[in-house]
Order: sequence, then C-alpha cells, then structure tokens
Amino acid sequence: MLKKSIIGSGSKTIVTVDPYSSTSFEYQDNLISKGNVKRYEQKNFYNSYVQTKDVISSTVDIDNDVSAEDLKDAIEIKAYDELGLESSREYSIFYFESNRDDNDFKVFNVIAIDKERLNEVFGELKDIKYIDYITVAPFLMKSLYNRNLLSIDSTDCFVYFHNDDAFVAIYQNGEYIFSKSIRYSLKNISDTFSKELGKRVDESELFAMLAKSGLRNENSAYQQQFMKLFGEVFVYINDVILYAKRAYGLEKIDQIFLGTEIGNIPGMDEFCYNYVNISTKKLEFKVSKNANEITIDPLHTLLIINGQDYQTSFDERFNVSIFKRPPPIWKRPSGKLMQSVAAALLISLAYPGYQFGYDNFFLQEEVKDLNEIDRALAVKVSSMKIDLTKIHKEKKDITEKLNAKNEDLEFRTKLLKEIYSKKVSYPMKAKVLTNLFDKINKHDSNVVSVDNNSTDMVITVRSKKDKYITELMKDISITKGYEVSTELIKKDENTTYYESAIKVGLHGNF
Repeated sequence: MLKKSIIGSGSKTIVTVDPYSSTSFEYQDNLISKGNVKRYEQKNFYNSYVQTKDVISSTVDIDNDVSAEDLKDAIEIKAYDELGLESSREYSIFYFESNRDDNDFKVFNVIAIDKERLNEVFGELKDIKYIDYITVAPFLMKSLYNRNLLSIDSTDCFVYFHNDDAFVAIYQNGEYIFSKSIRYSLKNISDTFSKELGKRVDESELFAMLAKSGLRNENSAYQQQFMKLFGEVFVYINDVILYAKRAYGLEKIDQIFLGTEIGNIPGMDEFCYNYVNISTKKLEFKVSKNANEITIDPLHTLLIINGQDYQTSFDERFNVSIFKRPPPIWKRPSGKLMQSVAAALLISLAYPGYQFGYDNFFLQEEVKDLNEIDRALAVKVSSMKIDLTKIHKEKKDITEKLNAKNEDLEFRTKLLKEIYSKKVSYPMKAKVLTNLFDKINKHDSNVVSVDNNSTDMVITVRSKKDKYITELMKDISITKGYEVSTELIKKDENTTYYESAIKVGLHGNF
C-alpha cells in the first residue's frame, strides 16, 4: 500500500545530498546545478541515501498462517534473532515481500538501520533542517524501471564503487532481488594498489589517472598492477553473482551496469565483460539539458531520478528518513482534535447567536410597527405566533443536531482512548518477549518456538547442557512478575542438545 507524503503533490526542486562526501546538486526545469549543503530552503525536496555497509539486510521466512495484524511483530522478532540485532539499540526496520517461491512460508526482504548510525552519517548536514527521503543505495535502481529508463523484461546487475564502500545489486523484472556490500571500495583499491606497487601513490592522483586513461597506463608497473588488481575485483564480483543466481534461482544475468563515484573509468566495462562474460554497460543516464556540461556522480543522477519518481508515486515503502518535516497542524492528531472541538463549539453557539439576532433586530422593529399600527394588532399577533412556532421547531431541529454531534464526539473520544490503550499494550508484549529472549541468550540457549496468550506463554528452548536450562528457569523465577515451570527437560535423540517447554506465567507487574 502506498502512503502519501506530506510534502504535497506539486513538483519541487530536487536537491540531492551525499552525506559521505558532503556534495549536493539541484535539479529544476530540466537543468542540473551545483548545490550547497550549508543552505536549506523549505520549498525544496531533499533526497539522500545510506551506503550498503551501514545497513543490515537479509531475508526471513514467516509462516503462512501468521495474520496480517501480527505480521509486523513476527518479522521484527525474527529480524532481531536472525540478523543479530542488539536489543539495547534502536533500529529502523522495514521490509517487503520477496518474489522467492516457498509453499510453506512467506519470504520477506528485511532491512535494519541503526538509528544512532543514521544520526552519525547525517550529523555533518546540520544546516539541512529536514530530509524528505532517504533510502539504501541499491534501492535507487528501482526508479530506473519505474521511469521506463530500463526494461523490466530482464535480469540486471548493478555494481557501484563509492569512495569508502562498494556494492553489487540484482533486479529481476524491475524488482529488487539481492544486494551485498563488497570490500573493493575506491579507497581499498587505492590502498591495495600502493601496497602491491611498493610505494605510496596519492589517492587523488590515482583516481585522476583512472578517470583519464582507465586501466591502460604508460607506466608498465602501473599497468601491471591495474590488470592484477581489477582482475581480483571482478573475480570476486563474479563469485557474488554466482552465489546470487544459486540462492535466488536466477537462470542468467542479462547485463551489468558499472558506476563509480569518480565517474567513468575507461576500459573497465570491457575488462568486466572479459572476466564475467556478461554484457557490461556504464551506469550513465542523461536527465537534463545540460548533462554534457556538468560533471556529476552517477549516484546523484540516480537520486534525481528517484526524486522524480517519488514526487509522482509518493511510495514510502523504502523511505528510512528519521529527519522528515512535521505534517501541517491540521494533519496532526492534536490539530484534528482542535478542529472537532471548534466545530462542536460553533454548532453549540449557532442557536444562541440566531436568537440574539432575532431578539435585537426583528422583534424590536416589529413592536415599533405594532405600536404605530393599532388597527393591525390582531393580525400582527397572529403572525408572531406563527413565527414563534417556526422558531420552536428550528430550536428542536438544532437541539437534535447538537445532540447527534455530541454523541459523535463522545464516540470519537472513546475510540481515541481505545486506540491509545492498544498502542500501550502491544509494546508491553514486545517488552516481555525481549526480556525473556535476553535471559535465554544469557544462559547459552536458543528459542525454538513461542506460544502465548494474555496470561502466560510457553517458550520451547534448546541448549547444549540441561544445566543451562535449569539456570535459565531459576533466573526467570526470581524475576518480579513471572512464574515459571516445566514438565520435562529432554535430550534430543538425533543431536546432543537438550530441549524443554518452559511455561511462564505473567502477573502483569513487569
């Protein structure tokens, strides 16, 4: 389901921000210009990314019988267990269903980002007040298919070299399949080159050589090291591709797109083709009238395309920004409550206001006319009685509407309280599970399954020694709010592990 952003539907100036190099570009009216990370303008749309090395990603299997209501909790619990997340840290976790087929399970791609790490990465951009959209670098390629810049009828591999990271990403039929951070960043390539050459070559000098003449160099020693080093790089990349094909059942990779933070490296696409035997192209797309007049990192181009796509679809599924601008006051819960109260107040004042106007204008003028025209007194009295009857009827109608509005207000107030109560109780369940999982890990045990209701839960644990399970039960029993028991600690006949179904009763005082 797509969620609409609060930034509005009008096309805004797209400002791309690279938090790692502190570079920025602006896109407006089909023109690209250099941006400034020291300046923030409320009217612009700010778009950025995090590198693959700064996220934890994997797939998790969820039973098909898990309800939609419990799906989020089930995925997050599995993520903490299988991705090795620390319970003491706060993560931004998002997920989407994979297209892998499994009859017994639903397979989800899960991405976890440490919020403290996000604050570290974007800490240098303190002048930019809000960042509307942040995604993980490999997800930027999705917009290439959404904007019809690449055909969805193929399986594509993307390889990108940042200064301090690099990644391989694979898309099939326009959908994300797999990504992996690899060790061959531009900095790693520079350090390895100098080490193997036996002398230090300045990083900026090396990158300038690569950008100008590519892997061919007049210096024979340099040429030899380039051939050796990039040979190792693409052998490693080929191994990653082979793994992904086996793991995700991919028949073939149709093409590879290569990009680097320093721009195109001449000859690298042919070199890649010779090692992996897959058609290789430059990761290069022209999105502006002045594209040939400005030097821009290919990732900034992808951010521009992604910004265009987002302002059309407002798809929030891959947005991990914790720096979003707040919604307008009338879209906040407090603002909606204020609107309801104001509406109720206006309705409650409608009749007194009408009565005030009627008494101070109409009736006074009527009395004056009646005093002046004595002979028409009887007629006027009759007319007044008719008018009063109408007023009483209007009063009755307004009173009924007011009562209906008050009932609606009471209903909404009750509903808000119920929603608040649920939001408090669900995190409490997660708190209990987290506490118990910490104790299980502490006593060298693993969780096999969890079955729970409102008063107790049964956790099946496995451990190498039965004494670890005994110590675990003792630890739980001395914790305030829990009662613990088990019928049996048994040894698995097929392994060396011990298992026990531990019943934990909950008092509610935890």
